[in-house]
Amino acid sequence: MVVMGQSKPGMYLTMDLDMELCDNKMKLLNSEVSYCLSQEPIIEPDLFERVGALVYDSIFQMRRFRIVLTEKGADYIARIAKKLPGHQLGLIINGILVSVIELEGNYSARSIIIWDQNDSQAMEWVHRSLVQHVTKYYKKS
Repeated sequence: MVVMGQSKPGMYLTMDLDMELCDNKMKLLNSEVSYCLSQEPIIEPDLFERVGALVYDSIFQMRRFRIVLTEKGADYIARIAKKLPGHQLGLIINGILVSVIELEGNYSARSIIIWDQNDSQAMEWVHRSLVQHVTKYYKKS
C-alpha cells in the first residue's frame, strides 16, 4: 500500500494527473487501484455529524456503516459535485485510503455509505477509527 503525505483524516479530492506526476498517490484499502489525491482534505471530520453503527446487510451480503454529514458538509459536497462532476472523494483514515465516493452533478446525499463485501476485519478498524476521529472533534467543541 502506498501512503504518501496524508495523515489528516477526511475526504480528499481525486486529481486527474498522470500517476507518475502525482505527489500524493495512494492505493485503496484491499485493492490494487491507485488514486492521486489533493494535498489537504477538502472535507474534514468536523463536517461529519455522526458515524452510524457497523451492520451486516444480509440481503447484499456486506458490512456497512453510514457517515451522516452536517448540513454544511452536505451543501459543500453538493457544490463540489456540481462544479467538478465526474470527480471522486477519497476517505482517508489514519493515513489509509479506505473508500472512494463518486461525485455526480446532482449529488444531494446527506449521508455516505461505506461498505465492504469482503466482511473483513479492516472494516471494523475503519469504523472504530472514524468514530474516534468524529468523537474527538465533538468533544473539543
